[in-house]
Amino acid sequence: MMRISISGRLTLMFALLMIGTVATFALFLRSSLLSSLEGMMHNELVIRNSLMAPYIEYQGSVENWSHVEQKLATLSSNERDKVSYLILSKDQQYRVGSLPVAALNYDQLPEGFSTIPNVDDPCPLYMLVQTLKPLGDRPEVKFIVALNSRPYYSTLAEFTSSLIFSSVAGLSFVILLSYFISRYGLRPARHLSEQAHGLAPGEPSQRLETNTLPSELYSLAVAFNGALERQEIAWKQLESFNADVAHELRTPLTNLIGQTQLALSRQRIAPELEELLESNLEELERMTSIVNDMLFLSHAMAGQSATELSEVSLREEALKTYDYIEPSLLDKSLSLDIVGDVRARVDKRLFHRALANLLENGARYAPTGSAVRVTLSHNGYLTQIAVSNVGDAIEERHLERLFERFYRVDAARNGSHMHHGLGLAIVNAVALMHGGKAFARSEAGINTFGFTLRIAPAGHESQQAEALADGSQLAQSVSGQGIA
Repeated sequence: MMRISISGRLTLMFALLMIGTVATFALFLRSSLLSSLEGMMHNELVIRNSLMAPYIEYQGSVENWSHVEQKLATLSSNERDKVSYLILSKDQQYRVGSLPVAALNYDQLPEGFSTIPNVDDPCPLYMLVQTLKPLGDRPEVKFIVALNSRPYYSTLAEFTSSLIFSSVAGLSFVILLSYFISRYGLRPARHLSEQAHGLAPGEPSQRLETNTLPSELYSLAVAFNGALERQEIAWKQLESFNADVAHELRTPLTNLIGQTQLALSRQRIAPELEELLESNLEELERMTSIVNDMLFLSHAMAGQSATELSEVSLREEALKTYDYIEPSLLDKSLSLDIVGDVRARVDKRLFHRALANLLENGARYAPTGSAVRVTLSHNGYLTQIAVSNVGDAIEERHLERLFERFYRVDAARNGSHMHHGLGLAIVNAVALMHGGKAFARSEAGINTFGFTLRIAPAGHESQQAEALADGSQLAQSVSGQGIA
């Protein structure tokens, strides 16, 4: 398929515009000239008629009529066929002159200006006809002044030829000039294209130069650079993810290989082999957990949404989740407070999984004997689940990345080596599958992790107001009073 360049398209459009404009003006000029020429011919006829009509009108005898014929013949001869004079009458003796035209009927001649075809010339004759009343022996006659339009139409033809030549020459020059101007004006676009073609593979940090671009191309280049930046981020995340997965799987694989090689190095009794198998099973379960979590995250990041929705009380579901992770809380003598309640349509299985990860995270880093608080609140079409606990402050730069896969804050989060770092990433994935997002904040010694669900809670307005009040009460207690 042949592609027309922008320069070619601009030149074509400009050419069509110029052709239309020049043609319109050319037709207007020709029409104006023709009108002017016709006005001049009318004036010529009026002048000659005004000179001869009064003289003929007062000739009323046959004896004087010969003077009229002689005078009109002399005038016609002097005009050299440019102007002809003719008198028509029903009485043959009062007829004067003849014209090289079709037969003129006395009764059919209109009064005033008219045109008739010329037998020997394609240019018509312009005539002025005036009826003279009878006088003495002379009957009523029609005095005709006929003007040959050839000189005027020759002028019009010459003007038309000059106009066509100048228009074609001017249009050709303008079209050629417009092509070079459009080529010159589109040099930044070609330069931008050359930059894009020059981007080397394997270097995601490359960007297009935008400082010298015009405003029309600047936004395009900025958008393209934005796409490159997002691609670079995705590429780095992919590289980091691949490295993290390899690292997480390498440890259990190394353990499995080492333990197995050690077991095969000498004869083992049955209890020792059972212990080895149990240890290998733990490592295999760890690997299975990593693989399953990664599959779940890949589905969530691919845009999969929660489908098994049902209307539930989030407080009741939170209590069920507590039954699952109660041993983790009891190990550190932690208490659990649940504040507020919201009824919403959620996937219960995913909700339990996300909340369990948050509670395990809180129990892992909360001081022994403290409390972990779960807050359920609602604001418009947004349901918020927040888990708060007393803990060491987390820097802002870490808070923004805590929900990334395999991300750990070794300096601020003790004991992170015990887990493979996908718990908070799964929380974020569950939030995304419900149209929400995960969040984290660390204020006044209180660390809060949670997620939102963009699901409109069901129930009466009084229930929604109560949920909002509970959420506000929790926000004040977390930010101002802390957790005992």
